[in-house]
Amino acid sequence: MKRSMCIILCLVSYHLSMNCSYGQVSADAAATGISRAFNPALSVNALFDGLASNRSKPLLEESGLKGGLHYQEICLEMSANVDVYLQSKVAIAAEEEGGLEVEEAYVSTLRMPIPVIIRGGKMLSTFGRHNLYHLHHMAFAEPPMILEQVFGPNLNEVGVEASYLAPAPWYMDITAGLLDGKNARLFESEKPSSLAYLCHLDNLWDLTDEITLRLGGSFLTGQRGLYYGDAERTPIGPDTVGISSRVWGADFHLKWRPLEFGRYHSFTLQGEYVHTQLDIDGRLTGPLHGFFLQALGQISLMWWLQARYDWFDRSRDLHGFFPEPTNLSYDQGQNIAGNRWSFSIAFVPTEFSAYRLQYNMIDIGGHKENQILAQVNVTIGSHPAHTY
Repeated sequence: MKRSMCIILCLVSYHLSMNCSYGQVSADAAATGISRAFNPALSVNALFDGLASNRSKPLLEESGLKGGLHYQEICLEMSANVDVYLQSKVAIAAEEEGGLEVEEAYVSTLRMPIPVIIRGGKMLSTFGRHNLYHLHHMAFAEPPMILEQVFGPNLNEVGVEASYLAPAPWYMDITAGLLDGKNARLFESEKPSSLAYLCHLDNLWDLTDEITLRLGGSFLTGQRGLYYGDAERTPIGPDTVGISSRVWGADFHLKWRPLEFGRYHSFTLQGEYVHTQLDIDGRLTGPLHGFFLQALGQISLMWWLQARYDWFDRSRDLHGFFPEPTNLSYDQGQNIAGNRWSFSIAFVPTEFSAYRLQYNMIDIGGHKENQILAQVNVTIGSHPAHTY
C-alpha cells in the first residue's frame, strides 16, 4: 500500500513539474518572442562518388559527376512545424564546383478552414514524380537524361501550389501552381510579371493488399525570353515577338511489397515520359521528348538490384534554345538522340547510409561511353521521410 502511494505521489509530482516547465517555456516565449517548443529537425546528407570512364571527359557531367573522386553534394535539411497551422522545410546544398544554393525553402498548411493544402516558397515543383526527389533520394547516381535536358536537371522554382483531394472512390489529388518562370531552359522571360502555370493529376489505387499503382499527368506552360539558350544569350532577332514553352508529361509507379517478409523483399517499377515544344509566334517547333523506365528489386534486408533505361530525342528546331549535351559537338542540322542503360547493386544497411556500385552504357548521337561509378550516401541527424 505504501509503495503504491509513493508511486502515485511521484507521478503527480512529475506531472506538476512538467506543467511548470511548459509554463516557464511559454513565459519565456512571451517575454523574448523566442519559443523552444518547435525546434527544427536537422540533418546533413553527404554524397561521395568515384567515376571511371573510357573517355577523358564524360559525355554528360550532370549532377556533379566527373572523372575521379569527388563529393557530389552536401545538403543541410531543416524541417519543423511553425505552429499548428504551418509546417516548413529548408534545404541548403553545396556542390564541389557549383557553390552554395538554397534548394528548397517553403511552408505548407496543416490546418486551414479550406479544403486545399497550400505550399509556397522555393521548392521542387510537382511535375511528375521524379522531379520531387532530392539527389540523395534517387535510386541512381544521376537523374534521368530527359529531365536533365528539359529542366536542367530539375524544376526548382519560387511559386505557390494548391492541392485538392477529390472526393473520388480512389485517391485522386489535383494540384495547380503558379511559378516565377525563371527556369533557364524553359522560361527566363525578361518580364517580371511573366509567370509559368502548372497543373498535376495524381491517382493511386490499391490493386491488392500487396500491390499499389500510381498514375499521374502534368502540364506546364509559360513565356520564354527572346534569347537563345547559350551562355552568350545571343538574341533571336527582331522578327520574333513571342515565345512560350509547353511541357506535358505522364508518369506511373507500380509497387509490390508482400505482407509477409515485407522488410526483406519488394519490387518497384517506375517510369515517366516528358514532351516539350516551343510556340514561336503561333508556330510549334519540333519536340524535345523522352522517357525513363527503372526497376528496383529488394532481394534481402540490405541488398538491392536495380536497372534503368532512359532515352531522349531533340528536334533540330531546338538546337538554339537548349544547351547541347556536355562535351559533345554535333551537326546542328540534324536531330540528336541519346540513350543510357544503367545497372546498379546497392547495399543499404540502414536508412542513414547506402553504398552503390553502378555501370552506365551511354550512346548520344553515335558517341559512346562506358562508366563505372561508386557512390557513398551518408545522413546524420533526424531526416524527414522520403516521398512515397
